[in-house]
This record gives sequence, structure tokens and C-alpha cells, in this order.
Amino acid sequence: MKFSSVELKDQAGKILTTGKLAADAKDHKQPIVPLQEPLAAGTYTVKWNVVSVDTHRVSFKVDP
Repeated sequence: MKFSSVELKDQAGKILTTGKLAADAKDHKQPIVPLQEPLAAGTYTVKWNVVSVDTHRVSFKVDP
């Protein structure tokens, strides 16, 4: 997860603070995004940025 980042937004578009993105200890391909507190019921958007093996930046966005 060295060259990755994650942005989490609530349904109003406010960026929520998360912990540092890390890999799961048992599955290094599984990203873990620590939250400071449980999320309230609602809709969230996740944007994940990563650098591919050929050094191109790639973004993934998961919308509700």
C-alpha cells in the first residue's frame, strides 16, 4: 500500500478523517482503512488512488 491513498466522503461530500492505509497482515493484497469511529448509517463515497506496476496513477471511485 506504499503508493496508495484513500479518500472517504459522507453523503454531503465532507471528507472524513481515516487512519493510514495499510495492507492486511494475512493478505497483503487486502487494503485496510482504519476509521476513527464507526460510521453512521448513510451513503459514503470511497476514492482509492494507486500507482500501477508500470508507474501510472490509477484511481477507483465507489459511489453509492
